[in-house]
Amino acid sequence: MTAKYTSWAFAAGYTIVIVGAIVHILGYSAGFYVFCIGVLINTVSRFKLLPRSGDARTRRLNGQHFIIVACFVAAAYFMYRQRTAWALPLLIAGVVDFYLTFRYPKS
Repeated sequence: MTAKYTSWAFAAGYTIVIVGAIVHILGYSAGFYVFCIGVLINTVSRFKLLPRSGDARTRRLNGQHFIIVACFVAAAYFMYRQRTAWALPLLIAGVVDFYLTFRYPKS
């Protein structure tokens, strides 16, 4: 898969995650499944897009993507268990992802 298609898959994964969260908020049981499909697409494309580098800073920032994936998995688990706490890991994932967009070195 080329980087162009991986970038599209990454954006599509995030779109599906948002749609799944909205569908879950509206009370449909399919929201959980839509959310999980988006998380899976996002996770696979995220790890394919990570820049490979010998720089310690970039490797540390790449390691922080695990926090986002763990938050997505926690949000999916809370959705499955019918808890309302799924929004907190989703918020944390969004904040960390927003933070990482500005921390990567420009190249």
